[in-house]
Amino acid sequence: MTTQSLTGVARAALVVLAAVTAVLLGHRTSASLPDLVLPLVAAAGLVAGPVRGATWGLAAGWVVDIVPPGSPVLGTSALVYAACGLLAGAGRREGSTPWGWVAVVGVGAAVTAGVGRLVVGMVGGEPFDPLARAQGVALSALWCALMVPLLVAGEQWWRRRTA
Repeated sequence: MTTQSLTGVARAALVVLAAVTAVLLGHRTSASLPDLVLPLVAAAGLVAGPVRGATWGLAAGWVVDIVPPGSPVLGTSALVYAACGLLAGAGRREGSTPWGWVAVVGVGAAVTAGVGRLVVGMVGGEPFDPLARAQGVALSALWCALMVPLLVAGEQWWRRRTA
């Protein structure tokens, strides 16, 4: 098995684990939680570029859409995550990427996801709670700023080690 396919299998397993963990945590608390899947999508985009970032975002969004309770409209999370992966992939840099830049791209992905979910909610007629939305975006941005640099560094380390 090649390094790229091993990385893909590991990333897919992490996406499923993050989606299931988000559902389990969401049922245990009423507090706003960060998006646990988003850093994986942003890191995939930063490492692999916009096309693969969008592809990973689409796949991760489908996982989020089908994990119970799922999405009211199948595919909406997939489109939101695809946009986030595309945006993160546009921020890809060759060689060593500064941690600050990686964190900024992660925060941009969190804001993109927040705006995407807001649009989907408005179209679907969901009630709008600005405080809860802002808390969710802020927590996701913080989570991305912390996790995306670690995920990118880990994947770059893994690729150098196995090359």
